[in-house]
Amino acid sequence: MFEVAIAVLVFLYLLVLALPGIEWQFAIGTIAALVGLVGGGGAGIVYHLALHAALLRLEQGTRGWLWSPVSRHGGLDDAGRRAVLPWFRVGAAGFFLCIAGIGVIGVAVLRAWLAG
Repeated sequence: MFEVAIAVLVFLYLLVLALPGIEWQFAIGTIAALVGLVGGGGAGIVYHLALHAALLRLEQGTRGWLWSPVSRHGGLDDAGRRAVLPWFRVGAAGFFLCIAGIGVIGVAVLRAWLAG
């Protein structure tokens, strides 16, 4: 099922890249980048706060956790995983949406530049 979702998203991304209007591409890319930035950034903040709280609750120490938070996922118990990992996934999805939006903006700018 996950692979089907990825295939559908790639197909939709290619459809956006094939839009005839440069303005539409730029608008859709900008909206996607902003939604990804705001949604993913907000989820990233909540993820880091939840991970910090889970590490403190489990008395695992928090030294260096901010520089490599993913390395601390293995030490989480079930409650910690339920509290932390959904925010991690939402933040990662927001990051990829932001990168995809920037890619669409780049294609729109390139097309406008080439059109003269």
